[in-house]
Amino acid sequence: MVSRIGREIELSPVEMGSRLGRNAEINMASGSPDPSTIPVKEIERAYEDVLNELGPKSLFYPGAGGQQELIKQVDDYLPAIGITSKDPVVITSGAQHAIELLSKYFLENGTVMVENPTFVETFSAFRLRASITIPVKVDGKGISTDELNVLTKIVRPDLVYVIPDCHNPAGVNMAEERRKELVELAEERDFYVIEDDPYRPIAGCVPPPLKNYDRSGRVIHVSSFSKILAPGLRIGFVQAPPEVAEKLGLLEQLDFSTSTLNQYVVSRLLRSGFILSRTKYLPQHYSKKMKVLVDSLTDAGILDFNMPSCGFFLLLDLKRNAHRVLEEAVKHGLAFVPAKDFFLRGGETMARLSITLPDEEQIKRGVEILKRIIRA
Repeated sequence: MVSRIGREIELSPVEMGSRLGRNAEINMASGSPDPSTIPVKEIERAYEDVLNELGPKSLFYPGAGGQQELIKQVDDYLPAIGITSKDPVVITSGAQHAIELLSKYFLENGTVMVENPTFVETFSAFRLRASITIPVKVDGKGISTDELNVLTKIVRPDLVYVIPDCHNPAGVNMAEERRKELVELAEERDFYVIEDDPYRPIAGCVPPPLKNYDRSGRVIHVSSFSKILAPGLRIGFVQAPPEVAEKLGLLEQLDFSTSTLNQYVVSRLLRSGFILSRTKYLPQHYSKKMKVLVDSLTDAGILDFNMPSCGFFLLLDLKRNAHRVLEEAVKHGLAFVPAKDFFLRGGETMARLSITLPDEEQIKRGVEILKRIIRA
């Protein structure tokens, strides 16, 4: 089982698309932020300040569940991005590390329900531990709470995993009424919801997080500073009910994987207000590039996609095998991600297009390449 999944991850379209994208003139495969938005100089200065001020202390082993200084800064930051819960925060080595810890805690031979499609790398962590994984369809308003209502009458999951804002790969936001319905179902049917929400800081105007509707400790909020700052820093966090947060902190301490120095650097950038200032213009930056992609597809008569609400990705139905389209596209200098592995059901004709690495002219040229291949 493990070896089979390991091979799937190794050969997944996400990895394949990323590798091809390194050599492609137009890379629409990447999940990393736009390199032009990564504040290298500010991060460099923060490292210098931390090392000069704290010296060897900044290089000690990290404390269980994160440095208290960073936890305090995250507590202060959350209300500024619309999160009102007072549950405790645990620092992790990125959001993916948080998902791995939650999988360890909840899912040994358990049951998880995930959106169809969902983020493939997270899904892989669930598959390694859960004995049952059940897909729930996603449309232009996010996860179908009607379908979830039916399924949870038949099977009680341990976890339901959702990406409510700027969905990866679908690009949509979960409607506010569905957020409320999902939290109500979790309370009524006694399951936990993992709200994976790293895009909120760069999303602009989005509905309140699921965590704000949580009155009985059913929602676990996961996020990171990868999209608003830099993914290589590997600083994420979980906000969870106290009993869950305590266990996650102990699990996090077992691997000591969250860099002490990077925690201090992110804390410094939070305290100065620099990270919060980026929530003002990054949504506009990505929204402008996404509009170029949507307009280019529309002008080309390529219309089979849900309108993306925010973030990095658009999920496109090519109406033909996406792997074969990619093979042809690479010959013309374009890379994207075939989206089959994001789906538990279907997805063979789906492609995930990313706006992060290409500039606006490259986005337009990429769509022209797709248009020629699709019509050939």
